[in-house]
Amino acid sequence: ITSDQARFEYYFTFYGIMSTSGSVSKGCFAFPGKRKQARAEDFLEASKQECNTECYHTYKLQWQHMEEAIQFLQAEISGQIFDDLLKFTEAAHSNNPHDKTVREIPTAALITGVNVTDHDDMFSNLTAMLKDRVTSHVALLKSKDGTNMKTLVGKTLSQLMASGEMLLDDEDQDQDTLNVKRISPSISVLASWYSHISTLKKQISSPRKRNSSGAVIKEGSTRPPVVIILQDIEGFPARVLQDFITICHNYLSQIPFVFVFGIATTVTAVHKLLPHAVSSLLCLEKFQALPATEHLSQVIDTVLLTDRFTFKLSSKVFKLILDTFLYHDFSIHSFIKALQFCMLEHYTVRPISLLCCDLEEAEERVESLTAKQIDQFRTLLSFRRYVECCPPKDQISLLTESAYTKKRILHMLARLGRYHSTFFPVLRCLHYIVGSLPGYPLGKQLREVYSCSLERNIFETEGFKESLQILRNLSRDELFEKITKCLEYFTSDEAYVDVAETLLEFASKLQSGEDLGALYESADSADSAEDEQEATALPKKTDMYTLRKSLQELGKRKKKLTIFEKLRSDIFDYLEKVFRKFLPCPRSLPLHEIFYYDHITTVRGSINGAPRLAIQTALSNPTQYLQCNCCSVEGGIEATLPDICKVYKLHVECGRLINLYDWLQAFTMVTSGDEASSPDKQMQARFIRAVSEMQFLGFIKPTKRKTDHVARLTWGGC
Repeated sequence: ITSDQARFEYYFTFYGIMSTSGSVSKGCFAFPGKRKQARAEDFLEASKQECNTECYHTYKLQWQHMEEAIQFLQAEISGQIFDDLLKFTEAAHSNNPHDKTVREIPTAALITGVNVTDHDDMFSNLTAMLKDRVTSHVALLKSKDGTNMKTLVGKTLSQLMASGEMLLDDEDQDQDTLNVKRISPSISVLASWYSHISTLKKQISSPRKRNSSGAVIKEGSTRPPVVIILQDIEGFPARVLQDFITICHNYLSQIPFVFVFGIATTVTAVHKLLPHAVSSLLCLEKFQALPATEHLSQVIDTVLLTDRFTFKLSSKVFKLILDTFLYHDFSIHSFIKALQFCMLEHYTVRPISLLCCDLEEAEERVESLTAKQIDQFRTLLSFRRYVECCPPKDQISLLTESAYTKKRILHMLARLGRYHSTFFPVLRCLHYIVGSLPGYPLGKQLREVYSCSLERNIFETEGFKESLQILRNLSRDELFEKITKCLEYFTSDEAYVDVAETLLEFASKLQSGEDLGALYESADSADSAEDEQEATALPKKTDMYTLRKSLQELGKRKKKLTIFEKLRSDIFDYLEKVFRKFLPCPRSLPLHEIFYYDHITTVRGSINGAPRLAIQTALSNPTQYLQCNCCSVEGGIEATLPDICKVYKLHVECGRLINLYDWLQAFTMVTSGDEASSPDKQMQARFIRAVSEMQFLGFIKPTKRKTDHVARLTWGGC
């Protein structure tokens, strides 16, 4: 498959626009929003001109490395979340597995947060870990599985009794083995079957089972726990949930149940759903999953706030996908997909992304650049600004000589590489210094400081100046603590050698507490003596004007600093110089467009779609999607149009209320082409189906004012 076809298929897969056969449809793909629609053939033709195979392979390699880093991070986070939960599940019935007097069902209340779109992945990982490390008897239930008691119990039994551990080998099964499909679902059936399996396990001497990592599954007893996970407990009907818990509690002496409640809000949701008589049957223990915002911060820290990956986001694009996360869905999965979309768009649309790779590989690609490709770099705004700042001779060479331009491009790429390697440690240092200040002038999170630095020079912002003013009032202990911590950020690169030595010198001066205290006293005594001299210089009797003038002169005099205040001022003056040196805005560097993706219009139109506009376009002009000549009719209503398109165009011509009979007559006339024809049963069925689809899409609704009318809900066509 070519890179153009791969890009085209990705777009259709990303938005769920695939044909039923699995191949890419030859219809139209259009970004929702302001971006104009384009035919698939035109889209592919433009792609052939914009990108090549090398760019696409670079994208695949870069995204593969980034995806591996994300998966490793998420596995680490999942391990932190689920370790305690797995220990709880394992120890729930381990004290005395044959105890018949258990009064409460061990229940883990897992607070997952409101990022509902990520819950499927979270609970599927939890289910896999439970089966791998604790027990194979795990059932994962969603609210859609609990519409009534029969469905809920049936889903539970179908998952538990169909597991590999529950069903023994054919040679070990006898005629009494229960079959889920032949019995009515009930917990008593599960109890009988579980007892039957436990008895067989006592008789069969099988070796200890091991998981995928080789560790022994701790099912030494013949009564492993039966874990039932209720993924979104707030969505279960209260009555069904109460009955299910009560019935399971009645069989607790026969089946060692363990519940896991997935709670998106707070634990109080359980008490709102369950009365005291039912909640008293549960032994609740709370477990807190990592909040979505902290999870996002770690993902951003792993893939964007590092020089390991060359691809970066511009300020506007970064803010857009960050706001989409914070104000819409709290979905880490959606954020990662948006990041992948930006990377794919950058590598396939912009030919300059050919050099968005490691420096060694970029050097080889620069040497093979053609004259047309070099001209593309010359058209970049940052490159033109760089040329304007060069001497006249260099300007001519940069614009006419390809060999000279290649050398300068290599120099700019090396400079950008050094910039990224020194930028992020200094940025972390700045965030540590200002992240705990009152009012958070530069933001509380590292991503906020990073977003500010992408937009403009951060040392020129009002938040930076306000932060320095607050920092100049720190005490000696607080200042020493911050300087000591800053030293840790300046030990990773040789470019920080001078900075580390200077900060170490400042720290040693701050640490000399006795000398500093003595200097404090001498400075205070000198100031007090001078104040006494000024006070005695004033006459004993004076008028108001003279007193005011004398006080103004005293106020205009520069305040003498103590030794500590002078040292503190020198420290932050030096740190300001360091930040000015290492934290310039990336937009100020030449050829930054190679690494920073900034097509915010494309991202906004693709991520924040307009479904109503897309639906109205499809209904009013279906040829844009179907690509057939029979539907290429502008303005009119032809019999060859799909039924829903004819019904939609007829409804646009109506007022607030639509008479169903008149609507049917008009539909019959347009479809058959005969004004005198009456609708038969087939025509009525087609019309009813089209009207039902219109109601499902939200264009009409029934009205009580007239029984044979429907009310129109939308106004204005495409």
